[in-house]
Amino acid sequence: MMNLLKKSLVGVVGAGSIACFMLAGNTVFAANLASKASSSGTLTQAQQQDLSNLKTKGSAEITRRLTSLNSALTTVGATTKLSSSDKSYLESEINTEITGLTSLQTTLNSETTLSSARADVQSIFSEYRVYALVLPKTRLVKAADGEQNTDTQLTTLANSLQTQITTDGNSGKNVTSAQNTLNDMNTQITNAQSIASSIESKVLTFAPSDYNTDHTILSGDLAQLKTAHADNLAAYNDGKTIAADLKNL
Repeated sequence: MMNLLKKSLVGVVGAGSIACFMLAGNTVFAANLASKASSSGTLTQAQQQDLSNLKTKGSAEITRRLTSLNSALTTVGATTKLSSSDKSYLESEINTEITGLTSLQTTLNSETTLSSARADVQSIFSEYRVYALVLPKTRLVKAADGEQNTDTQLTTLANSLQTQITTDGNSGKNVTSAQNTLNDMNTQITNAQSIASSIESKVLTFAPSDYNTDHTILSGDLAQLKTAHADNLAAYNDGKTIAADLKNL
């Protein structure tokens, strides 16, 4: 019967047309199978490869961030330029990031759908912001605390110089130049302290959600800290000038 049907068809449309008809039928059948496989939750071979690629790339990005975070954690723990409260806050935040990313890596590796894997990979960037926020702000807070430590040391020096200037002035020596320089020194220290403390308090509690809302939240902070450093350097040079002036009185 099938042979008879084929012969009849050949007679009507020709052998070439029959081949095309059968090929088209096979294509539709394969598409229907792929559609059923997708709707039933079973991935096609191409989808399985895409899922595997997503897992590989996502895991690599997570691993890269974990390496950077662990390195930062070591640096924060070893630094003497952070206040104890800032150090504790940053260590806690970095550890939270590490825990979250480690859990995410496990979740990503167990995903069976492309949509879930894509969501996991996207969250690496949107929910953690390791390179855009966490590590930059850690460096900023460390630098800000470092400048504040310098401010404290310079203030101690300035107080000592003021004591000497007062003593020399009471003994009849001309300390006008030294006093004017000390006034400038104190101004420089105050300016540096104001910048450093402001940046520290501003950036310390920034979260990834803050960065997602405003990508410019850290803009200008590094430049400001450079200004604070320049102010402290100027104060230090003032101190040297005062010491030399007092020595020559």
